[in-house]
Amino acid sequence: MRRQRRTTTSRYAARSRRAAGLIPTLGRSLGRAVWWSLRHVKPLALIAAVVGAGWALGSYGQEAEAFRVTRIQQPASTSFKLRDSLIGTNIWRLDVQHVAQELKAQQPWLRDVRVVRQLPGTIRIDAIKRLPVAQLKLDRWYPVDREGFVLPDGGAVADDTLVRLEGIERGGGVRAGTDADDERLELALRVLQRLRKAPALIARRVTEINVSDPKQLRFVLQSDIEVRCGSEAELDAHLERLRTTLKALTRQAVDVTYIDLRFQEPVVGTRIS
Repeated sequence: MRRQRRTTTSRYAARSRRAAGLIPTLGRSLGRAVWWSLRHVKPLALIAAVVGAGWALGSYGQEAEAFRVTRIQQPASTSFKLRDSLIGTNIWRLDVQHVAQELKAQQPWLRDVRVVRQLPGTIRIDAIKRLPVAQLKLDRWYPVDREGFVLPDGGAVADDTLVRLEGIERGGGVRAGTDADDERLELALRVLQRLRKAPALIARRVTEINVSDPKQLRFVLQSDIEVRCGSEAELDAHLERLRTTLKALTRQAVDVTYIDLRFQEPVVGTRIS
């Protein structure tokens, strides 16, 4: 018991010595800092002057009449409803990120909205539109961006410049003007991305992708050749078969209607004249 007390006492003593030694160390560091300051008065004065000038300019900018918002510039293709209180607001006090969020909520089909200060008194609104990569048929043909957002500007006739996505059920999570939550649409967009990167299709445009059966994917080339594949997991291997098959077909004068890649030796269907 006495031994434990001696051990505890020695630990306290060691801690006290370390604490006592820390005070002189801090004192020496403080002394060096004061000595350095006395020898470098000009740099410190310069830093203080810059900080003071920045604070003064910031205070002036938030109060000066010259920085009141007098003009709001927005794209002619948009119709944002702007708050009347924006005009006359100090341009530096205006929370541009909050304003951008308000405008984005008005038109969610835009990819993004940016609000930019243009001194002395102009606010510029930039509307970043979504870029369609495909289209699907609901009550009309609607463009779809790469993230699966269905744009609201549909048309009665399909756009020849966009890939048609077939086999996606109407209703459910697929609606115009919303970010569609649909597994088949997501699958079709992934397949489209893979096809656009496939070496076999660099010189050939895909016009249609059909995902009505996820285990038997199909797509159509611009030359009206239907290509039949397996599941998404098999797509890379099947595209390699397609590359070899198309290379062989370029040497033959045949009118091909379909290429079935689900077999080790692809099956090619030709039109009988």
